[in-house]
Amino acid sequence: APPARRPFACKHCGREYASLGALKMHIRTHTLPCLCKICGKAFSRPWLLQGHIRTHTGEKPYSCSHCSRAFADRSNLRAHLQTHSDVKKYQCRACTKTFSRMSLLARHEEAGCCPAS
Repeated sequence: APPARRPFACKHCGREYASLGALKMHIRTHTLPCLCKICGKAFSRPWLLQGHIRTHTGEKPYSCSHCSRAFADRSNLRAHLQTHSDVKKYQCRACTKTFSRMSLLARHEEAGCCPAS
């Protein structure tokens, strides 16, 4: 079978897309049409701008159902929820202690892991 044709090319970088809609979505990454009225930072999508605005307002609409800690971003809440999970898939090679997130393991290792007793 012949390879799929991608007739819609980006004038900014040359990437090709099979549909005009996909190309239009991509072009936003170059034009960054969503501007923060507070600091002028630009974003490709309205939801990215909305999340950024929370850095100015301090709003934290996503709360943990286990401990009520609040987060400005849903992905940060999702990462936090792993701390309440019984499944801790990151393990220290030195002491075999386990962690729910890679960043927590890294912090443990950077702190010197397990000091000699």
